[in-house]
Amino acid sequence: MTDSEQGSGAMIMVIILLLLSAALLNATRRQLDDSLSLVVDERLYFQQSSDAWSALAWGERQSWALQMGWRCKTVFSPAWRACLLEQAQRPALLRGDSGAGTIAFYQWMERRTAGRLSKIAHGWLDYCPLPEERCWTDD
Repeated sequence: MTDSEQGSGAMIMVIILLLLSAALLNATRRQLDDSLSLVVDERLYFQQSSDAWSALAWGERQSWALQMGWRCKTVFSPAWRACLLEQAQRPALLRGDSGAGTIAFYQWMERRTAGRLSKIAHGWLDYCPLPEERCWTDD
């Protein structure tokens, strides 16, 4: 074996090592990109659910005149929206969210005096309990 043949083998090994390193770096970059996407999604979920909780709590403290059907009250900073559905012979349903297309939470409410509502025990929901055509929609 000549010296030039030994140098070629070493050069091929270095090239293979560089290719494997590049492949490993690329795989690591993709994994980090995927992880970052998950973190962003999780952050958005926590922000929207916090806003929905706040909007629900804010809506519970509002005075609501008796009126059948859905109606909403909004705070613009922070962006909270509370919507109430009054139903004949049934408890009212309060919905809290932070705007169209965001997470919403629901709470069954009963009417008290002077336009005030109070929570029904164990009446919190993270989905609309009504048939689809009766649930709140963002037109």
